[in-house]
Amino acid sequence: MGTSTVNPSPCTGDKPSKRAPQTRIETLHLGVYRVMVEKQISSIFSFDFAETLDSWRSGIKVLRRLVEDIVGIAPALIFIMALMKVWESLKEVLFLGLETKILRIIELSLSSKDRLAARALIMAVVSRLLLVTCSSLLSHWSQNVESRAKTRVLHHYDDFLLIARLRMDLPKLQDNETDDHLSATLPWEAFETLLELSTKLFAAAGHLGLMFHTVRSGNHGLIFGALCVMNPLIELFARQHIESMRCVVEATNTDYLRMLTLKSMESREYRLDILSGNLIQYIITGFRNARERLGDTSTDGAETLYYNQGSLAVGLIAALAGDFPLMYYVANSLLKPSSMSVTTIASLQQSALSLRWLFWDVFGQADSLRSDISRVQQLYDLEKATPIIKDGDESYPPEKHSDQGMALSLEHVEFSYPGSKEGKKALDDVSFRIGPGELVVIVGANGSGKPTFVKLLTRLYDVNSGSVIVDGQDIRQYKLPDLRKSIATLTQDHLLFDQLSIEENIGLGFPEAMTDKTLINKAAEMGGAQEILTKLNDGPKTVLDPFSIQYCHARVQEDEDTELAAALKNLRKRVEVSGGERQRLVAARIFMRFNSHEIRFVAVDEPSSALDPEGELQLFNNLREARAGKTMIFVTHRFGHLTKCMKDGKVAEYGSHTELLATQGEYYKMYNIQAKAFD
Repeated sequence: MGTSTVNPSPCTGDKPSKRAPQTRIETLHLGVYRVMVEKQISSIFSFDFAETLDSWRSGIKVLRRLVEDIVGIAPALIFIMALMKVWESLKEVLFLGLETKILRIIELSLSSKDRLAARALIMAVVSRLLLVTCSSLLSHWSQNVESRAKTRVLHHYDDFLLIARLRMDLPKLQDNETDDHLSATLPWEAFETLLELSTKLFAAAGHLGLMFHTVRSGNHGLIFGALCVMNPLIELFARQHIESMRCVVEATNTDYLRMLTLKSMESREYRLDILSGNLIQYIITGFRNARERLGDTSTDGAETLYYNQGSLAVGLIAALAGDFPLMYYVANSLLKPSSMSVTTIASLQQSALSLRWLFWDVFGQADSLRSDISRVQQLYDLEKATPIIKDGDESYPPEKHSDQGMALSLEHVEFSYPGSKEGKKALDDVSFRIGPGELVVIVGANGSGKPTFVKLLTRLYDVNSGSVIVDGQDIRQYKLPDLRKSIATLTQDHLLFDQLSIEENIGLGFPEAMTDKTLINKAAEMGGAQEILTKLNDGPKTVLDPFSIQYCHARVQEDEDTELAAALKNLRKRVEVSGGERQRLVAARIFMRFNSHEIRFVAVDEPSSALDPEGELQLFNNLREARAGKTMIFVTHRFGHLTKCMKDGKVAEYGSHTELLATQGEYYKMYNIQAKAFD
């Protein structure tokens, strides 16, 4: 499905009461998202170091490459981000140091019974407040820096994974069943973990030094307790969370959606079409162009972006509220010095507690880093994975070739699919020859090995033994891109790219002529898909399953009589077409491919299972009309003019329809079985 539905807060459930339609909608644009908000619901102010070090030692090369790659992607942003992380880790030590200084002034004044050094105290407090203010401003700024750096890193590794996965051929894909968990976020998460671990070690060292200057704290009752919880309460209620609102979220950035659309084409279900259509470069180029247009626009989730764009004033107030307990000490010291019962005001407990949590963080980050290194290693291993189908050195077509089409032959070919039961052969000692320009129909029962011919002749797989000869040379000697430019396939396994327009789906048969509407319309007509285009609202521009990100919060439902519900109802939806219509559109793509004038071999493998007899006849007639300069193979249950009959992975019989009926062999038997079905 192209529609990605993310629903952290369910939109469905018990229906809320209907609301008046005069609700005002506020539209926000956050990164690549559009957020339509109807109402705000809440808006009020055991660790083994030796084992870990050993794991790090084994993965040191991975860490080094990771750091070099990420720093190389955005050096200035990463440098600033690292400085901010160091500051974040050390600022608590500095805050605690100033707090200790303030409390020590008070303590000395009380113990010596001298007049309180008001000037020194006020200066220390002002310094503390200035530090808090600067820290809050830096923190607000660093969020933007980190978001930009993360976006660039994710784009880099999206590109990395797209190329690595698109270059996997079918045999290699069967060897990589466990790489789906790898994503572009893994390197960034590992880098963040490494950075967090490093900075927390700095903070731990700072707290250890400061502990020598801490003293006991006192108890000041209910008021003091309330002041201590003011900071977390403000943080909890003042920040607005999108999950608590009635809203609709949609990704609207066309470049971001284009990237996701093209990235979805790396999936396994499209691999046959990508490889046989020679579309790898088209996808990579389109993906990179969209990425460049997107630039540094954040692709973080709308929830994260909404939270980060919270009011700077509220954030500053929350930060200052953390010092309310200290203000209580100061006020009492200035206004009622005699009421102070604090013997030692600096808090050893605060330092010890902070240090304890820091150590827990260090342990947790170290453990996470060990896991992240392993996963990043798997990601980098994809780059080293070489295709099983090796590229050749010879250009195709060779200098000496027939203008009538491709000459093909199999010589003592044996083949078993990867992962097949030992001894189970799809083809067993098969030999035959197809001359240039011939039309051959291969028939046989299911499991007899018919489609395997197409996969070997188009070099999606290589034989286990024997040879496939193309125009006098072993097929493995030819360059794969050259060979695939000369081959067109139409099989029951080919799919539509539902996240692309129908026009682009057809045009992918010949990407170089993607903008030629005349050729696309002619291909649609030859494939029997012209009527489909006329009945759709957007015609050739129709996208059957548009790639989008749409979800809602707080139970927004389409049947509500509200403006927001109407907006939800009008979002882009999937368009359904029948199985037969899909086959016609896929067939149109192969006719578009003929426009390259480079096709010398056409393989058609049971592409008409969902077509009615009239549509099937039209398709095959159009294919035969386009035979000039092409060798054609039809793999089918039907029976044709020139036929090879398959059984148990071998060619059982060879000849014309009349000749094979006369022999009364396997072909004769299958023909009579099929004929009886119509009696």
